[in-house]
Amino acid sequence: MQESQIVLEPLYSLKNTFKGNLQQIDSLILDNVSGNDPLIKTIATTLISAGGKRLRPLLCLASSHLVGQASQNTFYLAAAVELIHAATLLHDDVVDDSYLRRGRETANVSWGNKPSILVGDFLFARAFELMVKTGNIRYLDILATASAKISEGEVTQLRCIKSLNISVDEYLKIIEYKTSTLFAAACQTGALSAGASEEKSYKLGEFGKYFGLMYQILDDVLDYEGESRGKLKGDDFREGKVTFPILFAYQADTDKNFWHMCFNGTENTDENFQAVLERLNRFDAFSHSIAIAKLYGLEAQKILKQFKSPIIEMLDSLIESFLNQKIF
Repeated sequence: MQESQIVLEPLYSLKNTFKGNLQQIDSLILDNVSGNDPLIKTIATTLISAGGKRLRPLLCLASSHLVGQASQNTFYLAAAVELIHAATLLHDDVVDDSYLRRGRETANVSWGNKPSILVGDFLFARAFELMVKTGNIRYLDILATASAKISEGEVTQLRCIKSLNISVDEYLKIIEYKTSTLFAAACQTGALSAGASEEKSYKLGEFGKYFGLMYQILDDVLDYEGESRGKLKGDDFREGKVTFPILFAYQADTDKNFWHMCFNGTENTDENFQAVLERLNRFDAFSHSIAIAKLYGLEAQKILKQFKSPIIEMLDSLIESFLNQKIF
């Protein structure tokens, strides 16, 4: 997932609440990105140290506190989740030929595609080593399944590049697999590590799924409207990704040829980007997309109401801040 450096109150409050735990998790992460080859440490440490919101580890911790208390296994799992996320970022940047990540040159630009892919593989392996340390096959099952779904979602998205005829259901399945499945796994394993029942952990996994769907749709909107997000504006367009705002505007526009010209041409030019942006605004595609994101945010909030914890208010505020586009 793509992240910026802007952090406002609800996210700060959550981070401050788990400050000590996050420091332990960051130490675990950094301890596990070293290899015998110095290039591995350089690439992995550069990416990890560049920042990011640490949303997935935070939700893992928060889920544990919604049902009990964090344990050492919670820390292992939160670190593993962040390593999986970091690995996918390295791979995604190669696949997407990206130039900027968290406000810096991507690893593939600085060191090349081959090292980026191999270090991504290394981080995946380290993540699974941390899972093994928990001694619990259930955690391994959840996170291994999530990792497979992430890869499947990325492959499906790659297959659907420039395909304006994909359905909304197909698009939602792509973002569920490639983005929200890791949020769901973080929440579910976090709850289990605090002693939650399978029923409660499943509910928190659903919370993570809806949170992730909301997050990705908003990120798709901000690819066209956002500034200072640590990545280049319009990356999705240049990569030929058909996201929710594009799908909505394409379906609403009677001039289908315009869209095929922009997405199937040999060059996704800045001029074409501005023309697409004008059409997206004309058909109110951003407001419609945000409305759908809000529905997923509401579903996530409904699940939170089934629990009793002071953490709930912070998570509610976090969701509202994302929906108001104050955090990205």
